[in-house]
Amino acid sequence: MNASTIRTIYALCLIAFVVIVARAYMNVKGTDGLVATVPQSQVQALAREQLDALQPQSFANDQELCGIIFETSDHQLGVSRPREGDVASCDLAYFDEPGMVPVASFHTHGKHSRNYDGEVPSDVDLEGDIASGIDGYVGTPGGRLWHIDHRAEEAKLACGPGCITQDPDYVPCDADIIEQRYTIDTLAKRFMSAQPDC
Repeated sequence: MNASTIRTIYALCLIAFVVIVARAYMNVKGTDGLVATVPQSQVQALAREQLDALQPQSFANDQELCGIIFETSDHQLGVSRPREGDVASCDLAYFDEPGMVPVASFHTHGKHSRNYDGEVPSDVDLEGDIASGIDGYVGTPGGRLWHIDHRAEEAKLACGPGCITQDPDYVPCDADIIEQRYTIDTLAKRFMSAQPDC
């Protein structure tokens, strides 16, 4: 290999390196990254709409479905493509793309089962949204909508049974007392206590 060929190879490597660094730099938010401005009421309305639409598939396949609501740089809300999980979990695809900021997660709880306490968020649901620093929304087989407030570190019932599509096989349990709000500790106590025989 002569000196001219070696210089050409080095020049091409340098150009490739500059392109890689430039692309990486353009894809990283600076300290002036976007801040969410859309009111939570609009985020909740979109989460309710998305969960309502996903409930039938969630029941039919007995799986959780999940996604992310984001705000764009022009202050519009968007939704990631829903991901399929399994019976009791769903791995969210978090992202940090230029021009959009995640504002909430959402997921279903699959179909009604007496073996699964699906009418309340799990402590893992709360822990995940708190750790991610965004709010979350959970749809239950009974058609309840829960709002996980990551700052308050609690889940609040946004609307009761049937406010989103309900599993046709859902059977209410009068002995099961469902509170209006839960923390990680109160959920852990609920899951450790004996469940009512419904």
